[in-house]
Amino acid sequence: MPNQFDKILKEIVNDVIDTLISRVIGLKVIKIERLEAKLQITDEREADYVLKVTTEDDAVFVLHIEFQSTNYAKMPRRELRYWLILTDIYELPIIQYVFYIGNEPLSMRDNISSPTTNHKYNLVNMKDIDCETFLKSNKPEEIVIAILCDYTKKGVKIFIQQILQRIKDLVPEGTLRGKYIRQVEVLSQLRNLQNEVCKEAEDMAVIWDIEKDVRFRQGLEKGLEKGLEQGLEKGREEGLLEGIELAVNIKFGTEGLAVMDKIKNIKDISNLEKIKGIILKSENIQELMGMIGAMNN
Repeated sequence: MPNQFDKILKEIVNDVIDTLISRVIGLKVIKIERLEAKLQITDEREADYVLKVTTEDDAVFVLHIEFQSTNYAKMPRRELRYWLILTDIYELPIIQYVFYIGNEPLSMRDNISSPTTNHKYNLVNMKDIDCETFLKSNKPEEIVIAILCDYTKKGVKIFIQQILQRIKDLVPEGTLRGKYIRQVEVLSQLRNLQNEVCKEAEDMAVIWDIEKDVRFRQGLEKGLEKGLEQGLEKGREEGLLEGIELAVNIKFGTEGLAVMDKIKNIKDISNLEKIKGIILKSENIQELMGMIGAMNN
């Protein structure tokens, strides 16, 4: 997976891997065991997902899953290499799936063949999967995945509205809702739909507003209560910092908490107020850190 989508995809897929296995791959699984994905022989390779699977008919094998956003000509060779390493390590049958999530027409081969070697893996184009497979789910993580699927029967506008409405219905809390909408927005870039997602989210008033968020207000109120003993301004500062830390964590995950050291060095209340807007506008953690760094200078 490319770096810009790696974090978002892993956040989502970790929660829906069982759904991909059952609904898309079609395996009737009774047990899944996560195996080590870093494979070191003479050099280190990291697979996306390596799972030990037990099916209803007592078959046991290693399921290796990769996500690919470009038509990588050497994918069959890469899969063969993974197959050799995994077979050597686990000594179990290896079944491989590559999920293509790119926007360009799929042109990768699903096999490698030579006079002495033949190897085949399963290649799934997410554009061929009906979006209803995930839209009907009651898990917001699965609804997010729908943005990568086939929506041609619906049309873009209705499709995006349905995704956002399902998330809005299932996730009443603004902080979590904002997280899932952000994930949809990031993945929509793989379908050239980011502008449409942003417009519909704004029109439907589902964008997370930090000012209205219950958790943020609670943090602010908690800080103000402390201000009765420590001074009003100090209490307000603590409340803002608690709310900002929550916002950073929701939008960027644990990676974003590294920026909190810089934010805590800002003592000007007006600048802390500005940071709330900066968090919403920042596309990535690097951009946020740059803006915060400029404030500290």
